[in-house]
Amino acid sequence: MVAFVLLSEALTGVNRQTLAPEFSADASEILNSDPGVDPIEIKSEYFRQANEPGTAAAFAKLLQIAKDNRLSQDNIIAKVTASDDDTKFLARSIVLLWYLGSWYEPGDLKNAAASPESVHGPIHQKVLSAKAYTQGLVWQIVGAHPMGYSNLQFGHWSRFPGDPNDKNSPAEFLSPAKS
Repeated sequence: MVAFVLLSEALTGVNRQTLAPEFSADASEILNSDPGVDPIEIKSEYFRQANEPGTAAAFAKLLQIAKDNRLSQDNIIAKVTASDDDTKFLARSIVLLWYLGSWYEPGDLKNAAASPESVHGPIHQKVLSAKAYTQGLVWQIVGAHPMGYSNLQFGHWSRFPGDPNDKNSPAEFLSPAKS
């Protein structure tokens, strides 16, 4: 699970503490870290989806890339980019899953990339679960909540929203910027 969190952090650009809120890093070796148990436990649902029988081999490659390059997000991205198509398009599916809570079959993404003119309308996807939909990173990034769901108190709309560019924000959502 730690390798999946590291992979997801590199692929999404989102801090691992956001992806796995109870993540506890082991200073001596990151792979010995405790991914934690968060009350929503969305990372386990995403892990299971990415490790389905049709994608298990490519998923194992992605996890190995994360393990081998655990100290460098840039190296993880470079290795994924240099991988075979099955691995690259599974990585894209994982990114979409984290951001949108929806699963896009890697083969469909591959076909759309190879022949964009043949795609008429949206690419088929499935919302993994209500929990996945409400926990999509897109909602946190835009500072909103999905239609029909809010974990905020009644009347929250009467207050001004926080500025995501405020450097004094208590939570750091995105991974530190690379210089």
